[in-house]
Amino acid sequence: MQKLKIYDINIHSFSIKELEDIFTKILISSDQTHLITTFNLDFLRNATINKYFFKICKNAFLNLPDGIGIIHLLKTKYHIKIERITGNDIFPLLLKMANDNKYRVVLVGSTKTVLDKVELKIRNRYKNLNNNLLCISPIFHFEYDEKLNMEIVNEIKFFKPDIVFVALGSPRQEIWLYQNMNIFHSKINIGIGAVFDFFSGEKRRSPIVFQKLGLEWLWRLSKEPTRLFKRYIIYDLPFFLKSILYKNY
Repeated sequence: MQKLKIYDINIHSFSIKELEDIFTKILISSDQTHLITTFNLDFLRNATINKYFFKICKNAFLNLPDGIGIIHLLKTKYHIKIERITGNDIFPLLLKMANDNKYRVVLVGSTKTVLDKVELKIRNRYKNLNNNLLCISPIFHFEYDEKLNMEIVNEIKFFKPDIVFVALGSPRQEIWLYQNMNIFHSKINIGIGAVFDFFSGEKRRSPIVFQKLGLEWLWRLSKEPTRLFKRYIIYDLPFFLKSILYKNY
């Protein structure tokens, strides 16, 4: 394991096996809540302009390097090999661990259509999760409705989960988990963005060659230009180039 720092935020670099060992230890012996982020360039950019999100990232148990932008910044600064770990890696890993050990899992976010497909796939593939899975697809920006938000939080609390996955987009998902995970006291809490879309088959992940070349972002941009152009090209790319040019991270 390597603990690296970028813009004063710790980034934790593991092999997937090391991460599995950490998850096992948390789930078996810990009685604490743990926030884990799949940290990409957009996370970093948002953390530099949003003090509250910066605080959340600073206090996260693990910030795992996800995305070629973060990988490249870390390699440039530390001149070491960094293994990328994505939400798409973590999701099936934790589902298998939950299935093998009968841990209770909650999924929050995405559309009902997508989440229904995710739930069906999980129940078919992980039989021990049939009675240990709660799926919630709330209305958009439910967290701003105090009554509705507390209904959802209390439903999760009553379910007594070990693992909570939230797909609301960043930084919403991390903020919501940070504010509520101590109420439902889940041991592992992860915001996983578009993972439900990929797992359900609603969206196709980039071909392996794009992933290996660090061009998964380009594939996603080509598939969703309207939604992702501003994020990738207008905001993240200039931030990345400025960081590299001035080496101020």
